[in-house]
Amino acid sequence: MDVFELIKAEHRKAEELFSAIESADDPTQRYDYFQQIYQELNLHAQTEELVLYPAMREYEETNQFVEAAEEEHVKAKELLEEIKSLDPDSSQFKSKIKKLKEAVEHHVQEEENSLLPTVSECMKKKELQQLAQEFQQTKTKLQEDIAA
Repeated sequence: MDVFELIKAEHRKAEELFSAIESADDPTQRYDYFQQIYQELNLHAQTEELVLYPAMREYEETNQFVEAAEEEHVKAKELLEEIKSLDPDSSQFKSKIKKLKEAVEHHVQEEENSLLPTVSECMKKKELQQLAQEFQQTKTKLQEDIAA
C-alpha cells in the first residue's frame, strides 16, 4: 500500500462521517459524529503536515500545492474549533458543518486531482510505500499521544 491509498481511505472516511452527521436527527448523535470528524480531521492534517508535506517540499513541482494545502488546513482547524463550542441543535452548528464539509471536499479534490498525481510523477513507488509506513506510524503515535 502506498501513501496515496492511505490518504484516499481517510478522505472516504471523512465523507462517510459528514454524511452521517448530516442525516443525524438527534443532536447528541450529531455531536458524537462531530467529535469523530474533529479527531479524524485533526489527525489527518497533523500527519500530512509532519510526513507528506515535508517530503513534497523537496520537489519544485509540488511546493506550490503544499502551501495551498497548509492554508486549507488552517481554515479547517479554525472551523473545527468554532463548531466545537456550538449547540449541535442550532442552525449555526449545521451551517458551520456545511461550510467545513465544503472546505474539506475542496481540499480532497485538490489533493486527489492535482497534488497526489504530481507527487506520483516525482517519487518512485518504493518512496511512496516508505512514506506510507511513516504516515501510518506517525498517525498511530499521534493517536497514542491523544489517548494518554
